[in-house]
Amino acid sequence: MNKRLIAGVVAAAVGGYLLWQFFTPVEIVAVHKGDIILVRHFPYLKSRQIAWWEANKSMIQEKYGVPHKYKDGGYDVFIMDFGNGYRIDRRTDEDSDLLCFDDMTVEARCIEKNHFAGLGGAKIQASSTGDTANGKGSS
Repeated sequence: MNKRLIAGVVAAAVGGYLLWQFFTPVEIVAVHKGDIILVRHFPYLKSRQIAWWEANKSMIQEKYGVPHKYKDGGYDVFIMDFGNGYRIDRRTDEDSDLLCFDDMTVEARCIEKNHFAGLGGAKIQASSTGDTANGKGSS
């Protein structure tokens, strides 16, 4: 009886945590260097990350001007965990995993490098033979 009760409590706790993770909205904290988006509560599953990006990329483009497109129409966006916020780079070994932003003038302008997703888009043009950039012909 006690084992079932404990198992039920653990299952309920895990289920509650997963539901909380699933329903907590992604918070965009900051955008730096035109292609780095700092977020909280980013989904763990790649499929949900891509779905979030697809659902929000036009709003992000309007509000933050991201992504900046290259001349060929492609772009790169890096989504990173904001974690515990900005930190001061004290130039020690402990700080070797920090990413610092030159576009900030305050001392605490670095975050830990916790990369969630790198997204990119390329304008794919068909060649004269009908092949596309992915090596498959058009149908």
